[in-house]
Amino acid sequence: MAVSALQMETTTERSRVRHRLALGVQWIDAVAQLPAVTAPPAAWRCELEAVAGRSLVQPFEGHTQGRHALRHDGRFRRWLDHAVAQGDALDCHLRGHGLRDARHPYTPANDPRVHVPRRLSLLPAMADGAPLASLANARTVWLWPGAAYPLPATATAVRGRLMRDLGAGRTAPVPWARLLVTRPGNGAPNAATEVPLAWAHGDDRGEFVAVLGASAVPGGAALPAQGPVHLWVWLPPAATPFDPADPLASLPVENGGADALNAVLKGQVPPPGYLLQAVRPLQLSWGQVHAVPDAALLFA
Repeated sequence: MAVSALQMETTTERSRVRHRLALGVQWIDAVAQLPAVTAPPAAWRCELEAVAGRSLVQPFEGHTQGRHALRHDGRFRRWLDHAVAQGDALDCHLRGHGLRDARHPYTPANDPRVHVPRRLSLLPAMADGAPLASLANARTVWLWPGAAYPLPATATAVRGRLMRDLGAGRTAPVPWARLLVTRPGNGAPNAATEVPLAWAHGDDRGEFVAVLGASAVPGGAALPAQGPVHLWVWLPPAATPFDPADPLASLPVENGGADALNAVLKGQVPPPGYLLQAVRPLQLSWGQVHAVPDAALLFA
C-alpha cells in the first residue's frame, strides 16, 4: 500500500497554540553592558505589580540572557481587556530584584546586593485592543551595582553610605538615592553641564557603588595618579515613608513609557520629586576604590 507524504492540504488542524508577548524585559548590567544573569540558588525576579492602576501581582517568566516575559494570557489578559474597554491608561507597574536564595521570598537579608532593585511603569504597544505581535513590547532595562557588586581588581570606583541627620544626634540611612560622578569643568559646579563619568543607585540601606569606566582616566604621555571629580546626590523627600522590613514598598516608580530603551530605563534620570544636594568634591586615585567618609555623606 502506497503512503503519500503529509501535506498541509491533506491534514486537518486539531489544535493551535499561540503565545503573544505582552511585555518582555531584558535586564542588563549597566557597567559590563552584558545580560544580568545569576547562578542558582540565586535569581533575579521580575514581577508585575499592577495594570491600569489596579493591583495584579504576577511573576514574569524567566528565560536565558536576563530576559523575562509576560504573556498576553490568563488574569493579565482579562484585566488588560477590562482596562481597554473602560478606556483606562494601560500602564503596567513591575519591579525587579535579586534573591540570594530563590526558594525564599524577598527580604533585606535575602537580597544578594549585586544589583540595586528597580521599579518601573511601562506602556505596552497596542493594536486592536491587544499587545502588538512584534518586538515592540520588548524593553531593555539597566541595573546598577549594589554593595556586593564584584569589582575588577583595577576598577576605579566610589562607594559610601548616605545618611540623613534627624537631629538630637540621630541619623538614618537614605534609601533609593541616585548619584552621578562628573568631571569638573572650568566654571562653577553644574551637574547638567559637566562630563558624566558614572551613575549609581543607592539601595535600601543607603549604600552605593559608582564604577567609573576607562574614559574617566585622563589621557596623556604621563598617567596621573589622582584626579578631581564631583559627586552629585539626588535624595527622595524626607517625608517619604519607609519600612525597613518591606523596603521595596518605597522603591520609586520610574516611568519608562513605551520606548525600547531610553534614559529612564537606563536609570540615568532621577525619579520625580528627588532633590539635588550640594556637590561633594572628591580626589580619586585611579585604579582604586575610594570610600567616602560617612561625615561627607550626611544630609539634612
